[in-house]
Amino acid sequence: MNSVSRPRVLLVALANWIGGPRLPRAFSRAGFHVTTFALSGLLILRSQAADETVLLPEKVSNDELLAALLAAIERTQADIVVPTDESSVLALHAVVAMAREAGVNDQVRRALAASVGDAQGVVTVRSRKALAELASSRDVRTPAHSVVRSEADALAFASRHGYPVVLKEEDSAAGFGVFICKDQRALEAAVRKSAQNPNVFGQGLLAQTFIAGRTAMRVVVAQAGQVLGGLSAVKLETWPSATGPSTCVELFEHAEMKASCESIVAALGYSGFASLDFMVDAEGGAHLIELNARPTPITHLGERYGACLCRHLHGALTGNPTTAGEPRGLPSRVALFPQEWVRDQSSEHLRAGVYHDVPWDEPDLVEAYTTFGRGQMRFMSYRFLDVRNEDLRAKLAELERSA
Repeated sequence: MNSVSRPRVLLVALANWIGGPRLPRAFSRAGFHVTTFALSGLLILRSQAADETVLLPEKVSNDELLAALLAAIERTQADIVVPTDESSVLALHAVVAMAREAGVNDQVRRALAASVGDAQGVVTVRSRKALAELASSRDVRTPAHSVVRSEADALAFASRHGYPVVLKEEDSAAGFGVFICKDQRALEAAVRKSAQNPNVFGQGLLAQTFIAGRTAMRVVVAQAGQVLGGLSAVKLETWPSATGPSTCVELFEHAEMKASCESIVAALGYSGFASLDFMVDAEGGAHLIELNARPTPITHLGERYGACLCRHLHGALTGNPTTAGEPRGLPSRVALFPQEWVRDQSSEHLRAGVYHDVPWDEPDLVEAYTTFGRGQMRFMSYRFLDVRNEDLRAKLAELERSA
């Protein structure tokens, strides 16, 4: 640990994932020294809360990027590395695999251990199929599932379990690569569409039974398999589709979601931030459906409700008592900015009585979010650029095989 009072966090941003730019301020308020590691032009650079920035050109190769990330962890004396988007997760896991080789010092190894936990669990963290198997083995409530590698497999699953059937590509995110199939025709069309990308389809699709109910999430921060703190929310609105990211949420407490997260985190020996998604059925049962190995846009909200996740992490890294506790004042509705404003400028959720989460204390960031929201989010259907990810996944698979 570099400083008992001010641990160092390295925030990695390789794409404009909407929650990432709120993290520098959240970590700074919690007492961290904050370094951002980012490609030029990203929203996170508009936050004025970072103490320093490692800036990379947009055209940097993935080999150069990974070498720069490993060097940045050492140079900044980071205590923990936090990925803020899907590409950053892949890069962090690739660096974990690289660090198994000789020549990496103890400080870097400690930082990576604090960032991911048990290195053997990172493959499960990235795999929707492996997570479903793990959940079943831990008696965590989850939809019935199977691996689908052909149209015949998909039809056989539907024959056993009925419709609707949910198909998920292994690297799906933000609702893309997820198909809710109400009948045989829709199921066959989904399989054919996924098969157009052999690299994705070759990994097999996860087929799950459809759980009617409300979509919910719980974001947690953990160290060595122990959950330090968490925050749960149910989705009230999403955009641009029903399976897309949240735009308005209601924070609440749910005992089964909390227990399921603790069980999965313990089984993985997980460290860092994670968001676990659930379907809450009409009887209140919470069915685990996926895990995202990064913070999500509700992560920073814990501070408002007396349960700052960054303060929980600060206490764990320094060994000092933390003032962060369990969230208070729930349930509470929150309109996420700029997501709900982009979805519907006349939304009832933007009226009095609902907390509109605009970062007024960071005017440069508000300006950047507004431009981004009126441009890329609206006219590109919020689909993030996936230029690097296929190469990163191939490189990561090669590194993990050799390790």
